[in-house]
Amino acid sequence: MEERGQVTGLTKGRVEALTDGIFAFAMTLLVTTLDFPNSTTTLPPITVSSLVSLYTPDLLHYVIAFAVLAGFWVTHHIQFHYIQAMDRTALWTNITCLLFVALVPFTTALAGDYPDSPLAAMVFEVNLLIIGLLILLIWNYATVGRRLVEKTLDEKVVILHTRRSLIIPVISVIGILLALAGSTWSTAVYLLSVPFILAIKRYS
Repeated sequence: MEERGQVTGLTKGRVEALTDGIFAFAMTLLVTTLDFPNSTTTLPPITVSSLVSLYTPDLLHYVIAFAVLAGFWVTHHIQFHYIQAMDRTALWTNITCLLFVALVPFTTALAGDYPDSPLAAMVFEVNLLIIGLLILLIWNYATVGRRLVEKTLDEKVVILHTRRSLIIPVISVIGILLALAGSTWSTAVYLLSVPFILAIKRYS
């Protein structure tokens, strides 16, 4: 069915399948950011201190990226529980979101390999900010006027998931501002996501 250039009433199954695949690929590929240093000489003996010093930045960014991607996937999964159908705008917005999801392993490796660079941290944070905003955009597009959700969907549900979708974008903006101020550990701000989530649960 065509309506003002839009294909309406498309099923969401293939969108969910593609999304699950890209998220799974990105989350799996993150482990490749934990690599051994290239060396033409004999490597020194492995000790606890050498492992900690070698992997602390990479491991921290791996955990942050994996946790944030998992949070994005959960948010997307819950949203699509309420979204009943798709149209071209929603499809292409979702595909654009997946473009930046697939980029996360690269920006994670960049932040981990250059832990003293605010610019590297900022690239990582901008990547997560864009994903968060696109997920929020999909939700807003689907729910405004109940375009792609049930007409009877409770407004409280819409507001709750809008607030939850704002968590990572807000934290990312804080991280970007810290990076602009010269902080070399601005990515640690994503640890704030837990108290943010608990606060929304408490006051919703």
